[in-house]
Amino acid sequence: MENCSNDASAPRFGLPPCLHVPIAASSVEAIERFVGSVAEKITARSGRVNALLIRPFERSREHPNVGLWLHPKAVEHRARLHPSQQVWVHVDYAGYRSAWRQFSMPNVTREEFLDHIQNREAVRLRAYSHPYLRLCPVSRVVNTSGGSDYGGEGMEKNFLRSLPTYSPGVVEALQLALSHPIQYADPMDLTKMLNVSPGTMTLPGVRDLQALFYPAL
Repeated sequence: MENCSNDASAPRFGLPPCLHVPIAASSVEAIERFVGSVAEKITARSGRVNALLIRPFERSREHPNVGLWLHPKAVEHRARLHPSQQVWVHVDYAGYRSAWRQFSMPNVTREEFLDHIQNREAVRLRAYSHPYLRLCPVSRVVNTSGGSDYGGEGMEKNFLRSLPTYSPGVVEALQLALSHPIQYADPMDLTKMLNVSPGTMTLPGVRDLQALFYPAL
């Protein structure tokens, strides 16, 4: 499939192109432009698209100096971050597990949890700026760690709730970041997608994996 268009100005956290992984979108049209083509979709009676099976565009080739691709689990890592098919759902769609099955995606075991990579409550706190979210199966331990009040997602929610107390410059910076149609995975998101517990407070899981995300000097 042809290479996708790139919103080059969107925050990418200094990650190399092979780790530019879209995880949230402002609309179905944004998914079709920046992520991939729609193979199937589930639409509500209201007309809202609730779930999409996406065949992603070809991404940049793996950087030879990125440690993640030299790791013994490189094949598994590639399949998790860049699968041949992805499921995206509306943040308020409760039937996402049924959609996953309906799209004939790999079975999610009892030990796994079908995770919205971006936290749903945080998306709602951001006034639904990016209501379409990518799903990824992770272990329940990873899901619990990521969603903890003392984890990365909890810290994001606390920040958003206290945003009115911050300076106008901070608010403007957030608004600029959210103005892009696609949100890309940061190192914590990548850690979770690789089925590694991010941890809480200082996020030790992210710390331990982060060196694998950037090209070696």
